[in-house]
Amino acid sequence: MQRSVRWGELRAPELRDLAGTDAAVIVPVASIEQHGPHLPTLTDTLLAETVAVRAAELAVARGEPTVVTPPVWSGLSEHHMALGATLTLDFSAFLAVLGGIVRSLARHGFDRILFLNGHGGNIAALRVVVEELQRHHPDIRLVSATYWDLAGDLMNPVLATQRTVRHACEAETSMLLALRPELVDPERLEEAAFPDVRDQAKGPDDGSYRWRSFAAMTPSGALGDPRAATAEKGERLLQLAAERLAEKLAEPVFWGEAA
Repeated sequence: MQRSVRWGELRAPELRDLAGTDAAVIVPVASIEQHGPHLPTLTDTLLAETVAVRAAELAVARGEPTVVTPPVWSGLSEHHMALGATLTLDFSAFLAVLGGIVRSLARHGFDRILFLNGHGGNIAALRVVVEELQRHHPDIRLVSATYWDLAGDLMNPVLATQRTVRHACEAETSMLLALRPELVDPERLEEAAFPDVRDQAKGPDDGSYRWRSFAAMTPSGALGDPRAATAEKGERLLQLAAERLAEKLAEPVFWGEAA
C-alpha cells in the first residue's frame, strides 16, 4: 500500500518504485494573492492542494497509484497587483517553472502529469503551457484542469448566491472555513461582500477580450458574497471536487487515450 500521496513525504526508493507503476502525478498550480479583507493570500494554493490530495487518496484506495507534488504557489496574478499582497510571475517564468517540473518528472519515468489549477488567472496560460510542453515532449500525457470547472455540475448547486466559484466569495470562504477557520476574519465579511460584475466587464458580446484590473471591478478585492459561507458547505464543495477529480484520473479519455 502506498504510504503517502504527498511527494514530499515519500522517500526516493518509494518514488522510484512508483515511477514503474504508471502512477499519475498531480501538480497543484495556484497563486499567492489578495483575497479581500477576510481571507488569507494562500487561499487558492491551499484549496488546489487539498482537492489534489483528497482525490489522490481516493484513487490510491482504489488501487490506482497517484502522487501529488508540492504546489506551485505563484501564478499569473498581475490583475490583483493594484490591491497589494500579491506575488506574481510573468508568463515566461511560469512556463519555465512548470517546464522544469515536467522535464524532471519525465526523466524519472513519470509520464501521466496533471496540472490541477486553483486560480482563474492561470487558466488561459496553462493551456498554452500544455501545448508548448506537449509539443516538445510527445511521449508524455499532459493535462491541465481547473477543479471548479471539472466539478462545476456538482459544486454549483451547493451555492446559494452565485453560479460558480468566484473570488473570496461564498464558495472559497466556505472551503476555508472547513479547512482553516482560524484564517478567516468573520468581522470583515460584510465589508468584503461585493457583487460579481465580471460579466458586465467583458464588454460587448462579440468575442473580443479586454484586460481589467481587479481593483477596477471590486473595491474590497472580493467578488461574491462571503456572508453566505458555512464550513459545512465548504466541506461538501471540497469533497465533490475531489470525488470528480478521482473519477477523471481513472478515465483513459481524460489522458487523451482511447476509451
